[in-house]
Amino acid sequence: MKASPTRVLSVGLLTCMLVLTGCSKDATVSSPPVSTSAGSARTGATSDATSGATGAATTGEGDEVKGLSGGFTVVPPEGWTEATDKAKGVANIDLVLLSSKKVGDFANNLVVTAAPGDRSVLDAELTKGRQQLTAAGRTVSAAPDKTIAGTTAVGFTTAFEQQGIKVLARSYGVQRGSRIYLLTLSSSQADATHAMAEFDELLSTWAWT
Repeated sequence: MKASPTRVLSVGLLTCMLVLTGCSKDATVSSPPVSTSAGSARTGATSDATSGATGAATTGEGDEVKGLSGGFTVVPPEGWTEATDKAKGVANIDLVLLSSKKVGDFANNLVVTAAPGDRSVLDAELTKGRQQLTAAGRTVSAAPDKTIAGTTAVGFTTAFEQQGIKVLARSYGVQRGSRIYLLTLSSSQADATHAMAEFDELLSTWAWT
């Protein structure tokens, strides 16, 4: 049976959070087992003792990258590299960008997933995601809207501790045509302000294709 758009996005949302936590200490992220219960989901990261971007695809400064869906292009901030190959096999993955620098033993990263759906599906799934993450013991709060190439994105902020590292994840959902995109920026809580500045810089280059 073909999965409904609602089901597809729900899995994408939780998978996104798993990929982010896997990037905290490790550059390589294997396919994590996915559960519709945030509390029971776990990562499958592979240990790497070198810098946060080791093994990532080389992206020169100012280079434009395109999501796997072909729906957008973006220019990563200076020092960030494309690392989509770190999430091979993860459902609905569209793009992974990873900073080469670590603050608080955590490399800032952005994960983008794409799935079919409309605005009603997006709103329902963001609400469900907040509920599931709250139930998992994470602190969830509202996040100011963002504008992505003329389209309003709505979302929330999640604070939690992973492997002794205090993490702040900001997830935004945006609907464009027949697709829904989820963008989740993850950083150490100590570097949250700088990470958001880099995110805003990245969004200023976003272009729908």
